Amino acid sequence: AQKKFIGGMIQECESLLKSGKVQILLNAGDHAHMKTAFVQTLQECGIDYDTVATTQGVYDFQKNLLAGNEPSKNVTLFAFTEYFPAVATTDILCRAADVLCCKPSELAFYPLPKLHIRRVGDHEAFSALRAAELGDGTLEARELEDCLTYINLCVNGPGLLTHMNEQIIKGAREGVYDGCKNAIQLALKRANGSPS
Repeated sequence: AQKKFIGGMIQECESLLKSGKVQILLNAGDHAHMKTAFVQTLQECGIDYDTVATTQGVYDFQKNLLAGNEPSKNVTLFAFTEYFPAVATTDILCRAADVLCCKPSELAFYPLPKLHIRRVGDHEAFSALRAAELGDGTLEARELEDCLTYINLCVNGPGLLTHMNEQIIKGAREGVYDGCKNAIQLALKRANGSPS
């Protein structure tokens, strides 16, 4: 559903990618048609890229980034033939990414700065609104021009990213990101017969 939008974003970021001002970790998931579209766009733009196709490769990539090393290419394409590694890749790489660029969804509740692009379903709009209210993500960039404005704000000065990171630290102290932890604690209490 996002093929055209992401392809356009890659094209518009061509000079930023080639100059190294922006690096993209591009997850095609287990969708062969998305991988094909991304590869075609990258080739048309003359952008060199690496491909990671295994879960171990994702962990190795993450470990390299967390050690302070740069990716060998400014674009890394993650593409898989199975569902699990496709989904796990985002979870694994979030620890090493500066910004998560995604449609508004459950990913809007991850504790890292988020650039929200065009939603797929109308129900997703509220996730971007909540992230913007918390200050840890952008409003939904419905048009490519809006997306590029946010990208340029991130590239040309630390203000937006600094603000988002400060809000994440504040939100973490306040328990904003503790939903899963709270659900497990409640389930354990109920399993042990304690009232909720």
